[in-house]
Amino acid sequence: MLGIHLNENLPLEILTNDLAAIAKLPIYAGILSQAGILLWSATAAICMYSVQFITKVEHKTFIRASVYITLLLGLDDAFMFHETLFPSLGIHQKIVFLAYGVMMLYYLYKFHKLILTTDFLLFSLALGWFGLSMFIDNFIRDVSPYITKLMEDGTKFIGVVTWLVYFSRTSKQFQVSNTVLKTI
Repeated sequence: MLGIHLNENLPLEILTNDLAAIAKLPIYAGILSQAGILLWSATAAICMYSVQFITKVEHKTFIRASVYITLLLGLDDAFMFHETLFPSLGIHQKIVFLAYGVMMLYYLYKFHKLILTTDFLLFSLALGWFGLSMFIDNFIRDVSPYITKLMEDGTKFIGVVTWLVYFSRTSKQFQVSNTVLKTI
């Protein structure tokens, strides 16, 4: 932070204060986005914490990989990597989406059998909500900015909630299945 402050000659407050305070916006400005970032963080924290209680290597590997994906998506959401950072480096947003898609396809390929032993409908719903959000963002954006923005961000938020519920349940399921295995 101090390096950015000194190199870019930015006031330190720009790097440390809340965005609503900097822009002199009401405290509820960006509430859906802020809540979503908290949910991404909660999902990552639940998964990171639960790994210590999971004994099956395959389950641990899945949850750890899910932590990395959740952190990447949460950080992207918080800092707008695909909208500002990567394009500022000359990487088009569509390339970023393609890279995320390839990452998710590999993740699904590697863990599809394990996912099918969980509440995979929740997982599918989360991916579906994210996909719908991206579809609205890329193809329906110009219809009505008011409605499409609410639909885009609303479907993404529902996806993040569903993602949190899925990984909370799956982490608990893996812990319970390990406990049952120990008692047998």
